[in-house]
This record gives sequence, C-alpha cells and structure tokens, in this order.
Amino acid sequence: MAEEGIEEVLILPFRPRTSHLSPRRFVKEVLVGKLNVRAVLVGANFRFGYRHAGDVQALAALGAEFGLLVEIVPQVVIRGLSISSSRIRVLVESGDVSRAARLLERPYRLEGQVVPGRRVGSTKTVPTLNLETPAEILPAGGVYITRTTDLEDGRVWPSVTNIGFRPTFGVLGFSIETHLLAPLQGPDPRRIRLEFLRRLREERKFPNPESLREQILKDVARSRRYFRLCGRLLYSKGIPV
Repeated sequence: MAEEGIEEVLILPFRPRTSHLSPRRFVKEVLVGKLNVRAVLVGANFRFGYRHAGDVQALAALGAEFGLLVEIVPQVVIRGLSISSSRIRVLVESGDVSRAARLLERPYRLEGQVVPGRRVGSTKTVPTLNLETPAEILPAGGVYITRTTDLEDGRVWPSVTNIGFRPTFGVLGFSIETHLLAPLQGPDPRRIRLEFLRRLREERKFPNPESLREQILKDVARSRRYFRLCGRLLYSKGIPV
C-alpha cells in the first residue's frame, strides 16, 4: 500500500451495530458523516449493508444522491479465472501454490522469525531452518520447492520446505522447516521470507529416519532440477539469474 502512495488506512471494526446498517445509512452515517469521503473505488462484485443488500448499482445511486464520485474497478481475469482473495486462499490452503502464484503474479510467501527446532533434522535427516510466522493462511501440509531470503541482509537461497507434523518422529507439533540448497556463507539468518514455488508431494509417515532421509534427498534432487530449468529459461530470455 505504501508503494502505491496510500498514506493512511482506516479499518472499520465489524461490530453488531455496523453489521445492521442499511446501505443508505452506511453511506450517510459512515462514508459521509464520519469520513467526509469525496470518492469511492470498489470492485465490480462489491456488496455492502445489512445482509449484503447493497451492490455497485446501489452505491452509484447513493453516490449521486450524496455527491460522491463512485468508480467501479472491473474484475481482473487471468487465463479465464477471476482474481479474488478467496480463490487465492483456497489454492494456497490446498497446496496449489503454482496456480496461486499465477493469480498473484508473484509466489505466495511467508515471513517470520527463525526459531530453534528439536534438532531432529540436524541429527537424523538434513539440517533445516525453522520458521515461526504470524501468517493465518498456510499452504497445505507437504513438501515444497521454495526460495528463502534473509530479510536482514538480502541473501537468497534455493530451498526445500516441509510443512506439517513430522509423523515419522511421532507427534512433535506443527512446524515449517526449510533446507537450503546452497551454502549458508555467513551468519545464521534470524528473519526470513519463504516464497512457495511448487508442491513436490504430501507429507507422509516413513518407517524410519533413514527412509525419510532418502526421500528428502530425492526431493532435493528434484528441486535442484527445477531451479536449473528455471535458470536456463530465464537466461534464454535475457533475464539475469
């Protein structure tokens, strides 16, 4: 929002009184009476007022009555799909991060602190960074090709990330664990961003840590092939990699 020049954001608490305002009362009491709004921009499928009684046609009529400029922003469509937050949320939560990235026009990402793990990876499989994030929307449990960025110094690594409960080791609690595919070369990161590029497989229980480690190495090999292919495609288009 800041990059687009928006200087202030007002969040209207959705309390019972607010939820029962009719479309007309909402425009008159909130937009005009409280905020002294001059212009309103909304999406084509915008609804407002008690029980979603108001639509964009009602808003336009109320705008004319109260002297508001009303601009209806048309629906954005990519590859025949209408873009909406609910559609993207469903794709992310089902693990379809590739399609979510097409609709977002960037990879879905999580940010947060690197926290100590239970040292299961470093002792029994492969070392990982453990992410603690405040994000409410998480990709479905499974293994993903990701890109990891150190938010403090900008270092970037190709990576593989597991989201889930590590069933091979019993009930250890939910975790987001990332294995870097390139050398760390510097201090351990304290804050990172994970960009989810592609889902490799669902999380499953293995008979023993050795079997899990073998599968992880296969996941790593597939991820390396993915990044090599992406690098060649970008290079062929003249994009620095």
